[in-house]
Amino acid sequence: MHSIRVKITAVTIAAILTSILALGGIGILTIGLESDRSSVEKMSLISENMQMRLDAYLDSLKQSVDMAIHMADDSLMDLDYMVLGSSQTPEQKMELDAILKEHCAEVEHAFRSIANNTSGITTYFYCINSDLGSSEHGFFWSKLGSETFIEQPPLNSTELDINDIEHTTWYYSPLKAGRPVWIGPYPAHYLNEMLTISYVAPIYRYGFLIGVLGMDILFDTIIEQVNDLKVYDSGFVFLMDKNGRILYHPERELGSEPVDVLFHTPTTEVFKRRSSGDSLIRYQINGEERQLAFSTLSNNMKVAVMAPVSEINASQRQMTLIFLLVAVMILAIFAVVTLLLMDALTKPLLRLTAASQKLADGDYDVDLDYKGDDEVGILTRSFSRMRDHLRLYISDLNSRAYTDALTGVKNKGAFNLSVVRLNDEIRHSENGKKPEFAFIIFDCNRLKQINDENGHTRGDIYIQNACKLICRIFGEENVFRMGGDEFSVILQKENYQNRERLLRSFDQEVTEYNAGVDSPWEKVDLSKGMAVFCADSDSSAEQTLQRADAQMYVDKRKNKTSHT
Repeated sequence: MHSIRVKITAVTIAAILTSILALGGIGILTIGLESDRSSVEKMSLISENMQMRLDAYLDSLKQSVDMAIHMADDSLMDLDYMVLGSSQTPEQKMELDAILKEHCAEVEHAFRSIANNTSGITTYFYCINSDLGSSEHGFFWSKLGSETFIEQPPLNSTELDINDIEHTTWYYSPLKAGRPVWIGPYPAHYLNEMLTISYVAPIYRYGFLIGVLGMDILFDTIIEQVNDLKVYDSGFVFLMDKNGRILYHPERELGSEPVDVLFHTPTTEVFKRRSSGDSLIRYQINGEERQLAFSTLSNNMKVAVMAPVSEINASQRQMTLIFLLVAVMILAIFAVVTLLLMDALTKPLLRLTAASQKLADGDYDVDLDYKGDDEVGILTRSFSRMRDHLRLYISDLNSRAYTDALTGVKNKGAFNLSVVRLNDEIRHSENGKKPEFAFIIFDCNRLKQINDENGHTRGDIYIQNACKLICRIFGEENVFRMGGDEFSVILQKENYQNRERLLRSFDQEVTEYNAGVDSPWEKVDLSKGMAVFCADSDSSAEQTLQRADAQMYVDKRKNKTSHT
């Protein structure tokens, strides 16, 4: 007759075996699902990081061209409307030639300095509209095959064929859009048909096209940046156009589809989106199952990352194997010890599972207090390190995304979010009670002069000093650097009520500050414009912002007149 201990032991072992089989199946399924979710997050994060890296590079090109546009617009301020008319007298034609020659010289001088301080630029140019009737064609500088920029014959708009859009898109696309645009990649005829990415802008005066101004980078420059990224062991990065066609791929031809058949997601729909998001995108090619994620760049190209599913699931297989080995070991241990160990392991595992769910939901303040030296303790400490790394990483990403590196105040991205919130308050206001706020736009005068005469380092000092004075009066948390020499301030609550007094205090603060410094780059000279949100006429914050911007330009013209 078997003893109760044997029976209990037999029942316990049977229960443990059944539990292990059941929990093992659930665990393996959960591990598989979690592995899929984790792989989607990791692949998306890699593609987003590469997108941010490439967008930062493209943004440096855009900012450089925007600076040149601003300078070109300023250089045309004194151009007479009559000189541009269709019925030019010989004297007016000579005057136009002289004005455009001087204009191009000023733009070229500034553009040269900008281009020399912009990484990866291959060419910069200004193509003057030949329909103006001037003999001036602009300028064209290239460093193709050279370490420095070499002057080339200027691009002549009379030689451009509007029907050959593949080669002349750099000229006609910005004219069609009526604004600065990204172009490419396209084969640039002036760069030996090499694939080129351009940021180009039309320059107008009184509705007349003066010319097209822009910078180029070779598409190979972008390829070099994606080639150095390793995804898992053998994965890689590739590039597509906005329609999902291959622009660069280590294995596929230019213009082809990146995949033949997708699992889970229709091929015709997936690449129409801005990013892969949280979608699991898997496909098979050459007998190998792969997974990809993608994001869209600011110039509408798509950057995609790919990795074999076998590499992605390597940790899943390892965890499954470890799980089975541990199950066999547990089954062989004395029933009572097994029960005790299971009890000891279950509690911290439950806490760890709850903590992992909070981490998955974005809560990085979870407590992982298990101090054991067993596998659960190691896993808990690993989770703790992962939690700390994620917290630091997300904090760093947020800081970089919404903080201006030069001044330390919030940047244009943060400003745009604030405008979105204001618009939400306007749309969702109840009982006709609209929010009260105002915008102040500041523009740093003389920045170009300081940069040209004293260098960009002291130009940066000038921008930082201006920012400090603005923050001192209006509070750093309300100040945004919009880029270049422009700052914005959002006035709400007490600052809104005291806006006029604050403006007077600011003018007095600037006067007192300038009286105590001698160097031209230390003195602060700002144009400003303020506009108050009007609930009766403004339907959005952007309308108020436009009025503030217009007021700033009025003040800027007054300042310019007073200094001449």
